[in-house]
Amino acid sequence: MERGTTKDCIKFLQYAKGSCAELRTQIYIGIEIGYIPEDTGNNWIQNTREISAMLVGLIRAKNR
Repeated sequence: MERGTTKDCIKFLQYAKGSCAELRTQIYIGIEIGYIPEDTGNNWIQNTREISAMLVGLIRAKNR
């Protein structure tokens, strides 16, 4: 939120949203190969979805 311009801030929020999606993919893989317990992984997946939704809200607010 300390970026110089609104456009810059939005760009970095979009990067964060992409990183959140990448994490979700890695969690799915971890569950699939048995590295992450399914209940834990599903909880983390839900958390990443909530964080992604929050980032979308911030992006929309910045676009106003």
